[in-house]
Amino acid sequence: MKIDEIYNQYIVVKEPLLTKQTINSYISAYDTHILPIFGRRNINAINFIDYQNFANKLLGSGKKPKTVRNILMLLVGIYKFAIKNDWYSGKIYPQMVELPKYDNRFYVTISPDLQKRYLQAIYNFDEDIYRDMFLFLLHGRRLGEVRFLEWQYIDLQQGIVYYPPHKNKSRKHRSYKLTDTLIDILKIYYAREMDMQGGIFVSGYVFKNPKTNQPFSGLAKPWNRLLNNAGLKHFKLHSIRHILGTYLVNTLGFRIQDVSFMLGHSDISITQRYYTPSPDIARDCTQAVLDSFKTKKDKSLEAVNNFIGLGEHIQAVLFSDKETEKMTK
Repeated sequence: MKIDEIYNQYIVVKEPLLTKQTINSYISAYDTHILPIFGRRNINAINFIDYQNFANKLLGSGKKPKTVRNILMLLVGIYKFAIKNDWYSGKIYPQMVELPKYDNRFYVTISPDLQKRYLQAIYNFDEDIYRDMFLFLLHGRRLGEVRFLEWQYIDLQQGIVYYPPHKNKSRKHRSYKLTDTLIDILKIYYAREMDMQGGIFVSGYVFKNPKTNQPFSGLAKPWNRLLNNAGLKHFKLHSIRHILGTYLVNTLGFRIQDVSFMLGHSDISITQRYYTPSPDIARDCTQAVLDSFKTKKDKSLEAVNNFIGLGEHIQAVLFSDKETEKMTK
């Protein structure tokens, strides 16, 4: 079978199982990169060297190793689909391609104080509906999870929002407790919907564009206004997730496991990319090992020496003050 024939059936099977965003990224990667080179070739007529050369050309055109890997992983999916259907019985060559090693850690290069300013800017934004949507991002939700959030997945009495597998990127059942601040905001929206829908049970999307009565198509413009108002450098809205994760792990000291759950990551290794160790860590670790060798006698003697040292320091300061007082007289 030809790659294109397999792909067309593969994407139909995958469409109900993956998010719309993921499917769109698959279609774009296939149409742009895979179809022109391999689409009309028989899967049994393609060898490892073909895929290695394909990857090398992508890298040579300026594509990052991570991007090339994602394209190859789509091909891996197509191959595995073909094997399941007995259309192919050979090796999965795209999986064998060698790529340069790359660092997939998220580096938020701005200081903790500046990270805090970005997060505070969301909380203090003066455009209500956009601030409220952005506030959901501070709860760890992704933009799509906010834009297409429906009332049926919110329990205001319990203060919980639910995300079934087909509504979140991790493809698992997820539920999150909301802050009192957000619950109070949602109660206002709910009251408005009761008036509009004429009943106590409301349905539909939570956040709707008042001009279209449909979910917002994008939030880039209000996000840019927020940054301009706060005098902050422009970042993509998705970057707030990286800032939030970095701030929680490195500045506020939350456990990576807890931040991973909050952000809805499918694997804790994704969250570990936010951790930025301090240069002091290596020294502190070694010092802890050395300290563990000390006996009680050593520790007692060290405590006495520290006490004597403190006394000498205080004496020196007092003496210096007296000398200064004499000089001024």
